[in-house]
Amino acid sequence: MPSSVPPVVWIVDDDEDDKYLFEIAFKQLIPPVSIKLFNDGEELLPALIQHDSLPSLIILDLNMPRVNGFEALQQLRAEPAFQKIPVIVLTTSSDYCDRERAKQLGANGFLTKPPTMELTLKLFNQLVQEWKLT
Repeated sequence: MPSSVPPVVWIVDDDEDDKYLFEIAFKQLIPPVSIKLFNDGEELLPALIQHDSLPSLIILDLNMPRVNGFEALQQLRAEPAFQKIPVIVLTTSSDYCDRERAKQLGANGFLTKPPTMELTLKLFNQLVQEWKLT
């Protein structure tokens, strides 16, 4: 039986175009989804602490000003209350070292940003299925 509570996805990325595309993709795949957008890791932890409920999934970019994705992931996983939140790193990097570092810091997945909306939809459809967001 599907949950009556819509999934909540937090997107942490400093690129306005990427945030917009990701939001559109999730809303096409799961119309009742609730999306919260953040510009960098510095906004993420305070928002989690102040929020009543935790997100179903966090999409986290690596290359951001102030607090980057690695730092945000490290801070997030250091807090027991946030250790079980699924975090998918979605970045322009396809570097093996970045992938390994993200895994070591507790990322649940590491994906390279797709170049087209069509591929973004395909990728997000896999995320929706894998993390049971419907």
